[in-house]
Amino acid sequence: MRVNKVYLCFIICLFIFSTSVNAQNTGLVRQQKDSILKDITNIDRQLKKISTRDTTKGFSAPLRIDSAYAKGLNASNLQPLRDEKGLLILKNDWMPFDDHVSFRDTVIFDPVFLPVVFDGKILPSDMDFLSKKSENDTTSEFHLISPDSTFAPKLARIKEIEAERRQYYMNNPQRIKLNAFHFKNIPLLKETIVEKKSIFQDLLTTDDPIGINKPEVEKIRIKPVYWIKTGEHSLQINQNELSDNWYNGGNSNFSIINYHKLNVKYKKNKTSFENTFEWRLNVQRTPADEFHKISIIEDYVRNSSLFGITAFKKWSYNVNLKIETPIFRGYPVNSESRVRSLFSPLVVNSGIGMRYTTENISPKDKYKRLNLSLELSPASINYTLVSDTMVDETRYGVDKGKKSKLDLGSTVKADISYSFNRYNKFTSRIMYFTNYEKILFECENKYTMNLNRFLSTSIYFYLRYDDGVPPTKKGDWGYFQYNEMVGFGLTYTW
Repeated sequence: MRVNKVYLCFIICLFIFSTSVNAQNTGLVRQQKDSILKDITNIDRQLKKISTRDTTKGFSAPLRIDSAYAKGLNASNLQPLRDEKGLLILKNDWMPFDDHVSFRDTVIFDPVFLPVVFDGKILPSDMDFLSKKSENDTTSEFHLISPDSTFAPKLARIKEIEAERRQYYMNNPQRIKLNAFHFKNIPLLKETIVEKKSIFQDLLTTDDPIGINKPEVEKIRIKPVYWIKTGEHSLQINQNELSDNWYNGGNSNFSIINYHKLNVKYKKNKTSFENTFEWRLNVQRTPADEFHKISIIEDYVRNSSLFGITAFKKWSYNVNLKIETPIFRGYPVNSESRVRSLFSPLVVNSGIGMRYTTENISPKDKYKRLNLSLELSPASINYTLVSDTMVDETRYGVDKGKKSKLDLGSTVKADISYSFNRYNKFTSRIMYFTNYEKILFECENKYTMNLNRFLSTSIYFYLRYDDGVPPTKKGDWGYFQYNEMVGFGLTYTW
């Protein structure tokens, strides 16, 4: 019985001891847990463990970061590895940017993170209402060049960014504060034009280019030209055909003709002055003539002057004057009577009226041109003088026993010149005078074919009608006279 009591007391003491020990251990464990929780929740203490305080600048710099996060940064090249000296460890062929990138005027950014600006483009530019290919369709398009080697990835990236920004301002219209239409009138700060480069520019560029200096040229003031001078000279052998009532009796034969023509024109503003001098001498040898070995077929010196003032367009008011006279004496065949001499006759024609001039030049050939001049003189005079008493005055319309006559009337003159090309030319002169009782008409035509600059062939035809002169008994031409020539010889124009 006593043993049982001792055993019971031992068990109670052991239980009490174990209970106190367990309670003590439980308090210690709880105290430890409380301290661990305080350490975890104590942010200041945790920051002190991983950071150090910079007393100079007043901020905390981290001492260590998570190793897994550091590996992720290194894997993405956001934080390259550094050596013991703190320098970046990079590969030998590492290039951060392309060769054409310059940081002087370049800002690198991602357009995704720029402010969203509403540009009014709601629908995509490549919107298509046609059915797309099914997913089961595995046929791939054929490309000569892989799309990855072209601008296709960049264009796809641009479309993706535009789609994201479009989706944003469609879902959040209240957050859009910028409008593209407000930026239209804002000037650019700087605009740079990039010059297009050619592969041949470097190949064709010399290392030491030849310098070209602009020569110093003395400036000369070009004065206007008011006077224009032209001339024509010819010496030809001709075959003549004359009418029976010609001045010297109408001898048809071979002859030599000498012709000279000088023309001087003055033009300034509305005032013009034109003066033309002509000398024509046609001689032949007549073996049948017992008195004269050389016979003069045609001989005259003619001077035509014209003064005009422009009226409108191609019309002008003008005053004209024509003086014509022979130089040498002319005789009929086997006769000593004279048919002409100096100032016998002397013909003067003058008038006041209007003049029409035009010039047409072919746009395809500059040598092909037409010149036309028409003179209308409603008030005109025609004076004829026969000063040599040995010359029959009635041959020139002067009354018997008188030396001169004066007729008042009207005159019409026309000068036509047409160049077919550089070598063929046709000229014609027409003169019509009437005193309303008698008529004097002259028509002179000439066609010239130039073989070269100095040789030419010409065809000449002269027709005259004068009913103030009594007709001769020879031939049937009556009041008409004509002179026809075909010649070949020297010609010079300037």
